[in-house]
Amino acid sequence: MRMKLLFTFLAALLLSPWAHLRAAAAPLLIEPGEEMVLMMGIPHFRWQPSLVASVEAMPGYDIQIAADEKFTAIVDEDRLAAVINWYAPDKELAPGAYWWRVAGVAADGVREPWSAERKFSVQQPARVMEIPRGATFVEIQQAFASAATQTPVVVKFAQGDYRLNPGGAAAFIAFTNATDLVIDGGGANMTFTGFLKFVHLEHCRRVLVKNFTFDFDPLPYTAGRVLAVDAKAGTFDVEIAPGHPLPESNPYFEKDKKGMIVDPKFPRMKRGVDLVFEHAGWQKMADRRYRFTAAHQQQLRQLAVGDVYVLDPRIATGFDVDASDAVVLFKLTAFAVANEAFNSHFSSGLCILDCGIRLKPGRFIAANNGGHNHHNARLGPWIEGCTWENTGDDICHVNGLVMGLEKKLTPDCVRLPLRNPYDGIGWSIALDIQPGDVLQFFNRAEGRLVSERKVRSVSKLEKALDVTLDGDVGDIVIGRPGVKRAGQKKGPADGTITQVFDASRTCNQFVFRNNTVRNGRRIGVLAKGRGGLIEHNTFEGLGGGAVEFWNAPFEGLGAVDYVVRDNRIRDCGQLAREHAAVWATIFKSGGERLHRNLLIAGNEITGFPGPAILLRDVQNAVVRNNTIVTAPPIAPKVQRLDPITLLNTDSVRLEKNSIKEPNP
Repeated sequence: MRMKLLFTFLAALLLSPWAHLRAAAAPLLIEPGEEMVLMMGIPHFRWQPSLVASVEAMPGYDIQIAADEKFTAIVDEDRLAAVINWYAPDKELAPGAYWWRVAGVAADGVREPWSAERKFSVQQPARVMEIPRGATFVEIQQAFASAATQTPVVVKFAQGDYRLNPGGAAAFIAFTNATDLVIDGGGANMTFTGFLKFVHLEHCRRVLVKNFTFDFDPLPYTAGRVLAVDAKAGTFDVEIAPGHPLPESNPYFEKDKKGMIVDPKFPRMKRGVDLVFEHAGWQKMADRRYRFTAAHQQQLRQLAVGDVYVLDPRIATGFDVDASDAVVLFKLTAFAVANEAFNSHFSSGLCILDCGIRLKPGRFIAANNGGHNHHNARLGPWIEGCTWENTGDDICHVNGLVMGLEKKLTPDCVRLPLRNPYDGIGWSIALDIQPGDVLQFFNRAEGRLVSERKVRSVSKLEKALDVTLDGDVGDIVIGRPGVKRAGQKKGPADGTITQVFDASRTCNQFVFRNNTVRNGRRIGVLAKGRGGLIEHNTFEGLGGGAVEFWNAPFEGLGAVDYVVRDNRIRDCGQLAREHAAVWATIFKSGGERLHRNLLIAGNEITGFPGPAILLRDVQNAVVRNNTIVTAPPIAPKVQRLDPITLLNTDSVRLEKNSIKEPNP
């Protein structure tokens, strides 16, 4: 009898949701390596995954960093969902010796044995270059040029206010092929009188930029209160707000005619309006009063006296990191950005920590475009502890860029052109397709994944790559994915052409945690890729949803192995568009279920005018322990969907979600 009970117990243990973890080996550490010396105090840590990231019972990893080999002096520790197997501390480590280790943790919280510990050390570069307060733009550029030839080096700014004339320069901090470089602003406040990039790094490794604030004077956008609306004439009058430039002062205001309607009470996107309100020119009526002509007269129904009209042309990005590895941006704040703020292409291990785009009093936006656009990373980015306010598009978008097909050489070999839409650095990295990468061949017109094949070999030609795969790529259509414009919208010039994506370079292992996101024009986080963690964030007052998964026209396919948990989502969904607080879909919808293995748990969603969670084209997901307080739709004629809506899904489980009506 005892033997039977013992057998029953062991069988139950082996069949339990955590059985695979109980038998798992300790994680194998990758980097930093044993006795590695690092020249900056925010390294990133990687290990081989040892756990199965099950959405039904999500295990995790514990990481510890200590100042002693016995781990009695812990300087940093954290726990991550098992979809992530790398880590970035959110604070600097002081110079000295450290040890680190990782352990698997079961979904029930039981920790497995620790890995073998590894030792590394942090050492500040011996060479320090001082930038005195009052240095001119030219003098600072001369110091940067000298530093580029003397790495490892720290360039240290004296604390203070700097008003700099860039004189037509494209960027302030600009380095190519730099390694082991620290740029320390020392708390300096930089105000530029011309528009440029704050940071541009290309082909760099182990670079830390920290402790700056950035601003422009004059501002790169303008805005004013609506004084009158004449629907019959198709015009509206605006009084430009104090501290904002006049429309004729910046040629971009006439060249780029995009605008937006802002509710001045917050400020944020006005509820129920379109994303873009384009003008067709203006007439100066008085000192600061202008009469604008609406490009689309019917939009004047959305505009009312007292609204704020904003012109936000796209001029110069803020922080660009291209073809670089292990770059850290730490304690950087921008109060005005003339385009997208944080941008990267083909850069892995990028960490953005304790940074921000912040709105100053009396202003209406802080960035003329989105807060982040990150393309084609193999690893990351990691974004934590930041505040993002009032961006002119999505707060954060991570993706992989589309590639076209030049020729199908054999059933298992294709030729890819090196230049593709929106690929700003393709020549120098040759798309970085490597053996072992997974290429996806996608028919966008049908929403169908034609094939998914692993790369066996790559041959580089002058302007193309010949890629051999592990099987027939199927019925693909040759062509380059050109761009077709319809007003402000962009799409593929030929929808029949097969789109190609490198699934191994789609910002995999993306982390977005402990951030505050307020009043962005559209989406909080728009993501895709393999492995992602979005947790412990606050999303407030967004035009779109807090977390959205979908394939933009030229940017990536589905989200796989994602955890969205313990976020607070409040009063989002201001725009008149289909969306949800947490939304997944594929365009064209209704075909392939390309979003797979999603855990959406413990989120608090209040005030969203539509479904709180809308999952479409999803395979295998768990929606658990979410608290939803419903809200009526923006327009009374809009079809009201259930707070949690499932369309074209398979194996999606809804468990213990709480749905409440708002208090009267």
